[in-house]
Amino acid sequence: MNIMSTYEAIFIINANLPDDETAGVIKKMQDVVAKQGGEIVTFEDWGKKKLAYEVQKQKRGHYVYFRMKGGAAMVSELERQFKLTDTVIRYLIVKLVKELRVRPPAKEKKSGPKKDAPRAASAGPAAASSGA
Repeated sequence: MNIMSTYEAIFIINANLPDDETAGVIKKMQDVVAKQGGEIVTFEDWGKKKLAYEVQKQKRGHYVYFRMKGGAAMVSELERQFKLTDTVIRYLIVKLVKELRVRPPAKEKKSGPKKDAPRAASAGPAAASSGA
């Protein structure tokens, strides 16, 4: 029985590679997922960005994002391929336990002060007639 879980993978490719070689690395990783019986749900090529810190003497990297469904064997093989591919300088694979859904913040009810709540002193008509 093969349990399909949802995973996210982000990997960074050496930014000094020509575009055709970068596309080849991306295609290779997509093929690994497909050969292991996985399915890429979302693919995003984030392009070249400055790294937060130097990684393998590189200051820039080409970021790629996958959201995929598959089994543990797929993840193991994908990690193995990331390690074997010299042009991949960093990677991270995370299993999603449940999908995050962002809800807008709850709207606050606009009402007057509660009956039992003490009222703050105000500069209203009662305050103006307090004699001078």
